[in-house]
Amino acid sequence: MPKRQLDASWRSWLTENIERQCDPEELFCILVKNDFSLRSIQESMGDYDPTRIARPEPADRASISIDYKAISEVRLTDPQKCPQAQRFLSDLIQLYTIDDFMSDEECNSVCDIICRDLHPSTTTDAEREPDKSFRTSSTCELGWSKDNIIDLIDERIARTLGISRSYSEAMQGHYYSIGQEFKQHTDFFEPGTEVYARYCAEAGNRTWTFMIYLNDVVRGGGTHFINLNHAFQPKKGTALIWNNLHANGAPNYAAFHAGLPVQEGQKVIITKWFRELGSGPMLSPE
Repeated sequence: MPKRQLDASWRSWLTENIERQCDPEELFCILVKNDFSLRSIQESMGDYDPTRIARPEPADRASISIDYKAISEVRLTDPQKCPQAQRFLSDLIQLYTIDDFMSDEECNSVCDIICRDLHPSTTTDAEREPDKSFRTSSTCELGWSKDNIIDLIDERIARTLGISRSYSEAMQGHYYSIGQEFKQHTDFFEPGTEVYARYCAEAGNRTWTFMIYLNDVVRGGGTHFINLNHAFQPKKGTALIWNNLHANGAPNYAAFHAGLPVQEGQKVIITKWFRELGSGPMLSPE
């Protein structure tokens, strides 16, 4: 059967994610998995096509000035600007919770969107991962969604954190049924590794993670920060936000965490990652 050509809706999705500086290889792989022809993908991606882009080496980014201090002092971290954010008591990490970040109605609506379009979750280095049960959840690419509520939540996340959406990845939804988990990992990419070179050449490393629990889990399913010896139990509508890099740009290993196995019920979450590089001003308007 002949491969598909990208239609207008997919071209619009691609343009939006290119403007957000999402990783071109990830976009390319998503299009391949959705059975589009290689020629159609290459024509649509243009200069962003990873099969012909000469990827810059890390040294090529040495001249780029990244204000890590500003990244560590975004709106979320200021009690005067974001009083609803409650900081976890630790000097090792900037870790916050916000209760009722989303209403029950919003959580239910987004859960429905996520559950209607799921695929098996992946890892960034799946080919070399010996543990095939390392991540067993399902994922929904919310960046594809044309539902207005997704755009509203995406904008709310960026404004609450204080970083422009162009410095972020497209929002994802994740679904965990009984027994499913995401074992110990970091959201940042380890500098000097092949994975870092592959996923950070364009947009840089991940700076902040913004996660939202969309339902209460009956038992299990917590987010366990190993080096903090603390687990957060999912609570419907609550946001959990943390920094992946220190104020000097170094990886923050206190952000080492795991999505614990769901023991009873199910878990549905939103995850959005922010990056070092983007287009335009980094700080979002107040």
